[in-house]
Amino acid sequence: MSTYAVIVRTQTERFEYAAIAASSGDAIQAAIDRFGVCGVTAKLKGKPQC
Repeated sequence: MSTYAVIVRTQTERFEYAAIAASSGDAIQAAIDRFGVCGVTAKLKGKPQC
């Protein structure tokens, strides 16, 4: 598991938070599940955890 900086952009708002996930795809999918249809960016924070 690694920590990702997640940025979510909905039609009216922008949210930034940290998420712990196995991959950036998992972090993005969790954001879509939480916020619905939106734009999502997930960037690895620090070094990957093994």
